[in-house]
Amino acid sequence: MRSNDIESLMNFVYPDLNSSSPPPPEYFLNHMILAPRNIDVNSVNEALLDRMIGDAKIYYSADQVLRESGADDQSHLPIMPEFLHAVKYSSLPPGELRIKIGCPLILMRNLSPSNGLCNGSCMVVVRMSEQVLQVQLIGGDHDGQLALIPRICLIPTSTPNFTFKIRWRQFPVRLAFAITINRAQGQSVKHVGLDLRIPVFTHGQLYVALSRVTAKQNIKVVLPHDNQDSKMNNIVYEEALLQ
Repeated sequence: MRSNDIESLMNFVYPDLNSSSPPPPEYFLNHMILAPRNIDVNSVNEALLDRMIGDAKIYYSADQVLRESGADDQSHLPIMPEFLHAVKYSSLPPGELRIKIGCPLILMRNLSPSNGLCNGSCMVVVRMSEQVLQVQLIGGDHDGQLALIPRICLIPTSTPNFTFKIRWRQFPVRLAFAITINRAQGQSVKHVGLDLRIPVFTHGQLYVALSRVTAKQNIKVVLPHDNQDSKMNNIVYEEALLQ
C-alpha cells in the first residue's frame, strides 16, 4: 500500500498514539516505522513523540572535549556546550534526549545481557529521574521486566570532521517509534511503515524492510513525490552473491 506523505504513514502505523493515556508497552512490539537514514528516523521519532500525551523531559549530555596531541592553536578555542549537544553520531545517543513517560526506546549498548539489557533491546519509559531511567523491557525472554538505565560515558571511535574527540555522558538510548532498516533485521512486526522518500542505498535493504511485516495489507510505503509508477530499485551487489 502506498502513502502520499509521511503524516498519513504515521497515522497508519500509530493510529492511537494521541489517546488520553500512553499505549500499553506491548503496543510498540507490533508497530514500527523504518527508514534508510538516521536523519529521517530522528525527524519521525520527534514528530511521533509530540503526538503522545504528557510532558517531555529533556536530558542534555555532559560532554568533555578530549584534545588531540599536535592539534593546532585553533583547537584550543572554547567549544560551546550547545554545539556539542548538536553533534550527531549514529553510534551515540543524542546530546539532547527528549522523552516522555510511556514512549519506546532502544538500547544502544550492552549493559547487562543476563538481565536483558543488550544493544538493540526495546523498552518503554516508566519513570524519569535525573540520574537513572526506569524502563520496562518489551519482547524477548525478559518481556515485562523492570530495569534501571544509568548515564554512562561514551566516546565515538572516530570524529572525522573534528580535530578532537568528545566524551559523552548520557543515557545510552534513542527513541524507537522509528528505527533504521539495518537495525530492524531479524524482527517481525504486525504494522510497518516504510519511509522511502530517500531510496534505499545498500545491498539487501529493501528486502529486509519489506520482510519485517507479517501480512502485506499491514505495510504502507512513502515514496518520493516524483515517483509516479510506484517502483523502487532494489540494491544488489553482485559481488556479494558470487562469494
